Amino acid sequence: MARKAVPLTDTEIKKAKSAEKDYKLFDGGGLFLLIKPTGGKLWRLKYLFEGKEKLISLGTYPETTLLEARAKRDEFKREITKGINPSAERKESKAKIEAKEIEEQAAVEGQFHLVAYEWLNSLNNDESTHNKRVSSFEKDIFPYLCTYNERHAIISSKHIKDITHPELLKIIKIKENTAPEVAIRRFRDCNRLWKYAINHGHTEINISDRISSDAFVLRKEKHIPKITDEKILGELLRAIDNYKGEGGIILRNILRFVSIIPLRADNLCKLRWNQVDFDKAIIKIPRCEMKVKDDNLPDFVVPLPIQALNILKEVREITGWGQWVFHGVRNNLTHANKESGNKALRSLGFIDEANGRKQTLHSFRGTFRSLSETYAKEHGVSFEVRERALDHHEQNKVVRAYTHKADYTEQMRELMQWWADFLDRLMLRRS
Repeated sequence: MARKAVPLTDTEIKKAKSAEKDYKLFDGGGLFLLIKPTGGKLWRLKYLFEGKEKLISLGTYPETTLLEARAKRDEFKREITKGINPSAERKESKAKIEAKEIEEQAAVEGQFHLVAYEWLNSLNNDESTHNKRVSSFEKDIFPYLCTYNERHAIISSKHIKDITHPELLKIIKIKENTAPEVAIRRFRDCNRLWKYAINHGHTEINISDRISSDAFVLRKEKHIPKITDEKILGELLRAIDNYKGEGGIILRNILRFVSIIPLRADNLCKLRWNQVDFDKAIIKIPRCEMKVKDDNLPDFVVPLPIQALNILKEVREITGWGQWVFHGVRNNLTHANKESGNKALRSLGFIDEANGRKQTLHSFRGTFRSLSETYAKEHGVSFEVRERALDHHEQNKVVRAYTHKADYTEQMRELMQWWADFLDRLMLRRS
């Protein structure tokens, strides 16, 4: 017959020292204290359920006192007499708690503004494009789906899976009333956002797929205005050469340079001296900074004609101490702002789109493309080379895979020198 355990006392437990191996102090009724070599004291309850021996943890000493451990033992024994396995019950309860926590966490992570920010930050956009897109979401979409505090900080938003397509359509249509082109861009962004949300388990349905294109008013595509009339272009070039407005020499040379080397406005304003190679007479801009960021494409290289080199040498006397070729008008520690260039063009009076006299920094690309095509027989450079000078690439990825390594640098050198000389002729022509 098994000897009945003598109940433990607090004094006995406190005096219990660790040994090289685990050992047990029994209290009775299956309750015992497991003493670990590390000094830990763990309450355990051994019991029979459906003829099988089971073991369950009741906490640690002294966090769980002797009296508390006995109370838990008695409670579990009452459950056992009712046919309830306390170990299984605890596991089930724990699983329910964990499932609820996961569900609550998913509800938090699936809030529209959190998913939107996550998607926006995953895009490989330049800083200017990223900021514009984020700002547009915050201004045009968030207010209809988010809750704000008194400081206008978002405290929560609707779960993305609970947003309906009529709800999204209504938001986009409101924007369409004031800025149709922006509305279409945000609608396309939402389509990409919902695909991202599906891929990351936040929702199962892309509600934007339920909105057809005829839900929006069709508008003719509006091209960026550009000057292509040679007489007017000559007037513009002479006006630029005599520019004495805000920004002075820096703005004057930005406009002179972009008329010869038609970079995108962002690449122009962020051009760095380490991207200029005077010995090779080229500019080399990393692919990651260009609009087309395909890793399979080489960095953008454009040759510099004599006129462009002379402009850079003049600018180097002023800004060569820093990293930016064209620094800011008011802050010489940052790069130029493209709006400063556009403002300068407006101040010169080239704002009359109806009469073909409107020009922006970006317009110089269109001017170059149109006139270099018009005079294709004169310069004799192929369409592919003219496109590469603008960093335009084949849209078909299969074709691009075969052509991406083609080196057009020397052909572009002929083209860019022809273009610079052509502009010089226009400046001198008065009629």
